Amino acid sequence: MQIQTEEGILDLAFDAAKFKTKAGAAKALYKALCKLAKAMGQDPDIEVSLYTPEQSFARGYTTGWQVQWEAGPYQWAIGASFQVANHKAGWYTEPYYSFDLCFTD
Repeated sequence: MQIQTEEGILDLAFDAAKFKTKAGAAKALYKALCKLAKAMGQDPDIEVSLYTPEQSFARGYTTGWQVQWEAGPYQWAIGASFQVANHKAGWYTEPYYSFDLCFTD
């Protein structure tokens, strides 16, 4: 998957259509972002986060799965939100801020 950002094209080894569940897709996106962050010289343990619906709600956000990459390219999640979805399975994503994706239905 390629995401258009203000800094250029972001290549991400992720295909949302392969996942029937939001949980599976969120976990796979998290792993793909960790790999990309590491390739960019970042520490993915610090820069990339995955939150369960319960954790997201406890933090004052949505009740869906949430993937954050605050140190990623500017507004990466906005471009990704147009592509990270599986409408046949009944889920899609929305950016909460410009650096995180919330998986919803």
